[in-house]
Amino acid sequence: MNFIFNVIEKIIFGALLLLFFQIPILADHYLQYVSGYYEATSKQVEAYKQNAMQHQYADVYAMIDDLSQNTNSVVRTDAEQKRQTMHEYEELTLTIAKLKEGNIVERAWVMFNPAKLETLKKVGANFKPGIPLSVNDIIFSIIAALLLSAIIVLPLRLLFRKKRPSEWNTKSRSSY
Repeated sequence: MNFIFNVIEKIIFGALLLLFFQIPILADHYLQYVSGYYEATSKQVEAYKQNAMQHQYADVYAMIDDLSQNTNSVVRTDAEQKRQTMHEYEELTLTIAKLKEGNIVERAWVMFNPAKLETLKKVGANFKPGIPLSVNDIIFSIIAALLLSAIIVLPLRLLFRKKRPSEWNTKSRSSY
């Protein structure tokens, strides 16, 4: 029984290690995907900035606020679309900073955020598993796999361990 349990424990650790090895690689794929979208959005934002400057607005948001007050509904709708693009641009800027500079936990938090599930699905469609090349990522993967493996296996080990003679109930001995 102990041999089988040890084998199962090692299989659990190995599977978790392989799983945690994928997080840094997935983060790199995610960064590449988001960077492409950021590039397109930043070009649009730059055009907004040029337009705002050309028409003597303090910044893009001043231009958007002015357009939002227009009586023409098409202009107001365009202003809201510009505001949404600016919001996406700011969000992408933060996301890219976290993916480039954050530790693996922060990067995983960004990717597995439920609000970004659609992006993760798109990235996952082209994902190829591998082994990370960064020493920090490898160390993180090993530590995370060890910890999670211990959390999973420890309750099972306590539940199925054999009782030693010293742990037997003393009442059962005195009844003889």
